[in-house]
Amino acid sequence: MGEPERPLRVVHVIGGLELGGAETLLYRLATHRLPGIEQEVICLGRPDWYSSRLEEQGVRVQHLRMASPWSALTRLRQLRGFLRARKPDVIQSWMYFANVLSGVLARGTGTPVVWGIHNSSLEHAGLLSRLCAVAGGAGSRRLASFVINCSQRSADLHEKLGYSNVRNAVIHNGYDPSAFRPDPTRRGATRRELGLDDNAFTIGSIARWHSQKDIPNLLRALRFAADSGVPVRGLLIGRGLTAGNEPLAAEIEKSGCKDLVLALGPRSDAQDLARAIDLHVLASSGGEAFPNVVAETMLSGTPNVVTDIGDSALMVADTGWVVPSRDSQTLGAAIEKAWRERAEQPALWEQRRERARARIADNFSFEGMAAAYAKVWREVATSEPMIP
Repeated sequence: MGEPERPLRVVHVIGGLELGGAETLLYRLATHRLPGIEQEVICLGRPDWYSSRLEEQGVRVQHLRMASPWSALTRLRQLRGFLRARKPDVIQSWMYFANVLSGVLARGTGTPVVWGIHNSSLEHAGLLSRLCAVAGGAGSRRLASFVINCSQRSADLHEKLGYSNVRNAVIHNGYDPSAFRPDPTRRGATRRELGLDDNAFTIGSIARWHSQKDIPNLLRALRFAADSGVPVRGLLIGRGLTAGNEPLAAEIEKSGCKDLVLALGPRSDAQDLARAIDLHVLASSGGEAFPNVVAETMLSGTPNVVTDIGDSALMVADTGWVVPSRDSQTLGAAIEKAWRERAEQPALWEQRRERARARIADNFSFEGMAAAYAKVWREVATSEPMIP
């Protein structure tokens, strides 16, 4: 009997492990037991939200503790040493800086590098990210073996930047319907905990305080809906969305939403909040590719109003409302339409909730996504090395 086949070794390289879309996707992939594949993570920054969670699931995590991306030059030798010691069959990198850095370090080693792209525009990206995005496009043919975009709009943008010079594919994010699901008992308990009246039409926005999320636009839309007679309450959930954030507090005051909005900040009970709200609103003005919060709230039986950014419209389809970005009146009018349907046509509203869950469960499964990533990893591991 011959030796057992060695597992395929995949090392993920990412800038940080804070709570975010790409970081969440990495966590779910790395903790998923893919047959014949071993995964570990190298984080360029310090321990953060997903660090201990990965380790608790048995995933090895190494932190380089870079104080900032600009300090990378002092850590390149350390990172190269880690990669040589691990002898990965594939490097899966995440987002622009880690993509370019991984591609440069893998040169001459024969190790294939798969780049993960999670932006549909560069409008809200920082200077370093924009520089790395452009550099990545120019050097993709020599630095990457494969490029994975998580949305079609992301692929369209990066094709113009030169990323189509290497093999590439769109692999939409995937989700586990059992992780996010309707639960009337938990919904009621969470609403009581938050002091929400049963009749209050509760809008949630799971986001963060960042220009990309356009929270001021959302606040103006909530005020518009309230002035139109909607008994609306708004929950702001995520990093920086706290009462102690002075710029946010100023925007709440300016929009006249002080009596409408509760800023909860980051929460660990995302499943309960996703099902406790009546409507989820993503008011982003750019950057989104395939936002997880839209899918997760839909799986929870919560319809969405989204701006037409990234593949949000593809996700929602006819189960919710899609509006232009930076248009608070149209956004507010969509919120009003949702409330009127819930108030005046409850049977239709229940059908909408069911369709929202089915839309994600039937079209964007986690198992399908994980299998697609594994297929790419196996293909590049057995392909010709990158161009020298």
